[in-house]
Amino acid sequence: MPQLSDERIFNRNKWVYTIPGMGRDMSYTLFSTFLLTYVLFTRVITVEQFAALSVILTIARIWDGFNDPIMGGIIENTHTRVGKFKPWILIGSLLNAGVLIIMFSNRATGWNFVYLFGVLYFIWDITFTMNDIAYWSMLPSLTSEPKRRDKLTSYANLFASIGAIAATGLIPIFTSGDLALGGNSISGYRAVSIFIALTFAFSQVIVFLFVRENKEIKLEAPERIGLKKMLKVIFKNDQLLWVTLIMLLYNTGSSLLTAFGQNYMYLSFGYKGMYVTMFVAFYALSTVAINILYPKLASKMTRKKMSNLALITTVVGYVLFFIFGTFLPGRASMPVQLAALCLEAFIVGFGQSLFYMVTTICLTNTIEYNEFKTGSRDEAIIFSLRPFMAKMGSALQQMIIFAAYAIIGMTTITNGISDIERQASQNLIDESTKALRIVDILEGASPQITFWLRVCMVVMPIVLISIAYFVMKNKVKIDEETYDKMLSEIQARKQDVESQAAVTENNQ
Repeated sequence: MPQLSDERIFNRNKWVYTIPGMGRDMSYTLFSTFLLTYVLFTRVITVEQFAALSVILTIARIWDGFNDPIMGGIIENTHTRVGKFKPWILIGSLLNAGVLIIMFSNRATGWNFVYLFGVLYFIWDITFTMNDIAYWSMLPSLTSEPKRRDKLTSYANLFASIGAIAATGLIPIFTSGDLALGGNSISGYRAVSIFIALTFAFSQVIVFLFVRENKEIKLEAPERIGLKKMLKVIFKNDQLLWVTLIMLLYNTGSSLLTAFGQNYMYLSFGYKGMYVTMFVAFYALSTVAINILYPKLASKMTRKKMSNLALITTVVGYVLFFIFGTFLPGRASMPVQLAALCLEAFIVGFGQSLFYMVTTICLTNTIEYNEFKTGSRDEAIIFSLRPFMAKMGSALQQMIIFAAYAIIGMTTITNGISDIERQASQNLIDESTKALRIVDILEGASPQITFWLRVCMVVMPIVLISIAYFVMKNKVKIDEETYDKMLSEIQARKQDVESQAAVTENNQ
């Protein structure tokens, strides 16, 4: 059998490794973004059961932050005929796809559902981590040439983003309102979960069968990053300590708009997934705009000025969201209200994305600061803090969501809609009756619920992101000038060490 050239192997890997990332992130988005919505709109649950579900979600998301390094160690100690990555990519995806279907297709109710939910969530987390860590850890084994590796990374991130955006935009359409598959949310989520699970499994089978690793590349074992070592690095690096706090505040606050968004859209505009998709699309569009514009902004503005612009834009977007949401209903047509909402989503998304970019640069700069202070860069630990803080922020977000929904009585509305969806799934009512009853529930909801939901979506993000901004302004000292001085000092130290080594060698 003829051997493929290195160029042909790379070109094949470029597609069979990166395109399947779409299936992975569609699966992750369904579970991470829509699971709580699925529960609220397909189950009648008590406040106690909702509290138990929230505790499970919070603990599971904290555990997820510690699960990654454990799985990384297991993969490193795997030795099979097909390598150490492929077995976990395949096993993780197949098991995870099965869990995904069971979670979104089971008919359990009450406390039985809560118990099943807890078991399935932790199995899902473990199996997805199997695939996720193995998939991304495999990338360096495909090529050692820097430009090719950058291209693979870029393509992998691109297709992963496409999968996430596609899922975020399309899932609401096919799971709620008049376009729900099967005519109700229960059958809609079941159909969507089966399609996405099969897509995920099939995509990873492609990776298993067709991706070719470069056997000549000798990969170093990744640095083991335990909590003790992570805390040691953070507390030795005052700048990293403050940036870590900024990331936690930002991650918690910035996602509350979209976390509350779907229920808010239903209460304000009606039970149609298309409206949610419009909202999400403009929010996502702002992120794309920032990625395009950031290099130009960075060439003309300091990070301090960009953080100022980010905070102002974010606050303006939220204030407009509150004002338009409070005064436009009943005074403007539906198209005008939706146009205003999409504009607000774009402004908020633009400001938050810019703030995130500045925060990411601040985090990266703490690597050189760490080297400047301690002589060690510790890149792996510092870069691991970004996903770790995202997961901790997600855990805090879940606590906020539960408290808000419990206080404003949101489950009263979702329980009513869930009961109607159940009747529709059992063919006890037709689609027109279902639609009319849901309209009655939404129109009968107290205006105070929508108002306080809007307050939660506006006040808490502004407070959390503003605190993050003031921490950045007053505690993060590595501006452009300081960074350049650090680099010069580090380089001078390296030259001194090299000179001393040369003198020692000559004397010998």
